[in-house]
Amino acid sequence: MTTTENRKSPARPQVARAAARASVALYERDGLEVPQWIRDAAAGRPTTPPAQQP
Repeated sequence: MTTTENRKSPARPQVARAAARASVALYERDGLEVPQWIRDAAAGRPTTPPAQQP
């Protein structure tokens, strides 16, 4: 790969969804509430970052 080639992998969204599904499983296993943005990412829906809390 040269520095002029596109480095974005077409599989990146699939990897992100898989990671989100794993996060959901861990939250549920621990009995914690799963944030909606993680559920959205696992489903492949567009997400916005959660608002920062002071």
